[in-house]
Amino acid sequence: MAPIHLIDGTRGERLPVKPVYGSPCNGCGWCCATQACGVALEHIPDHPTEGTCQALERAGGRFVCGMIRRPGHYMRLPHDWADEVMGGMIAEALGAGRGCDAEI
Repeated sequence: MAPIHLIDGTRGERLPVKPVYGSPCNGCGWCCATQACGVALEHIPDHPTEGTCQALERAGGRFVCGMIRRPGHYMRLPHDWADEVMGGMIAEALGAGRGCDAEI
């Protein structure tokens, strides 16, 4: 039997299990799936205040932050020339790479 294609775009693929708070990020997506961060709420036009972040993306079997990866797309900028610079600034502001910050 073929896998059931889920609405979330994983096509039935197993997702990483959320690591313990403070452990290295494994791309499980829990933080962004449960709520959008202040960066997304402030800079993505018409982003709902509750629910999953609209910038949550899948890449290579894990979830990644689209506001870090390609902020110009989500901010609806006419060119992607600033993605690298802005993405780095957003990563720093969000504390990307510092470990899991999602408590349950």
